[in-house]
Amino acid sequence: IKATVIGPELSYNKEFVEYFGTAPGESHILMVNLTRSVKDVFMDSRVDNEDSKRVAYKVQNFFLCNFLNNRLVSKLYSFYYEEFVGNGTVFKCPIRPGIYYLKNSLSAQIVPSFHPTGKFRLTVRLKSEKSANFSAELIWRYRV
Repeated sequence: IKATVIGPELSYNKEFVEYFGTAPGESHILMVNLTRSVKDVFMDSRVDNEDSKRVAYKVQNFFLCNFLNNRLVSKLYSFYYEEFVGNGTVFKCPIRPGIYYLKNSLSAQIVPSFHPTGKFRLTVRLKSEKSANFSAELIWRYRV
């Protein structure tokens, strides 16, 4: 399967994050400057078909701390963690203030072989409470 990933769109609020964007001088590395400790982290993720406007995949309020503290909880998320984080940065809850680095690229290998063709958007929102607004949002557009 051939997939083309179009760069990410990043947004964040300043409640927990001072900066979330490309690292200075490094287009393939994202830098996150976390200013407050985060006790709990919830993740919403979804894949939308941009042509048909249909939702292909959706998970809401996934309690990320269980996974971060034991990555054996989910093989699927472990694969994505290694693909996106996998650079020596280790996230465990509570996540302490500091500067963290992530990969600013997703390889075509993360697209499963059974993925339908078309234009898609992967949206990942991280938040500190189930009902809270997102603290950080990442959107990747890709074509299969």
